[in-house]
Amino acid sequence: MKIETFTENDIREAAHLAYPVWGEGHAANGQGEEFGLLMCEYIIRYGWYGAPFAFKITDEGKMVGCILAGNIEQKNGYNEWLDSVMPSFNEQQRAEALALRDYFGKTSPKVYRYMRADKDLYLSFFISAVQGCGKQLLAEVVALAKSEGYESLYLWTDSSCNHDYYAHHGFEKVAEFKSDEWKTDSNDYLTYIYRKCF
Repeated sequence: MKIETFTENDIREAAHLAYPVWGEGHAANGQGEEFGLLMCEYIIRYGWYGAPFAFKITDEGKMVGCILAGNIEQKNGYNEWLDSVMPSFNEQQRAEALALRDYFGKTSPKVYRYMRADKDLYLSFFISAVQGCGKQLLAEVVALAKSEGYESLYLWTDSSCNHDYYAHHGFEKVAEFKSDEWKTDSNDYLTYIYRKCF
């Protein structure tokens, strides 16, 4: 296993890594794998702030995990990217993409309210397909964040993720709320905000 810098050129490979977690749901109901991959790419671009807080872990050249973080005052252009691919969507795909945009747009400020831009780093995307790799990626970001003067990481996650991971790896739950913006078949779809102090 090798930790390397994650670049914009890695986003599509990361979308394939994320596809089993988020893409399959977006591809359902006849919307297709490419739409599912584009929604995964949108999720990753939401978290993409560029260097220096962007790492991937590879096994024999294949990405098996990645972590992305940034300062909340940075802009990353994820909605402009979505606008550029939206013309290729059918009506149902467009509605789903706009619902995801709305969810991101309403959830992010709820996290930012707890954060200090000069002291708290936003952990905006994190996935690992191999046990133990996530811990290594997290350690890499924490070490760099500490060296840059940050004091903690904040993130949000929801019922679609393994959110118990964070409680077991030194994160404290700051808030929990029902996610009315993201409609699902479940009545208990929750969003969680976590913080890790160092």
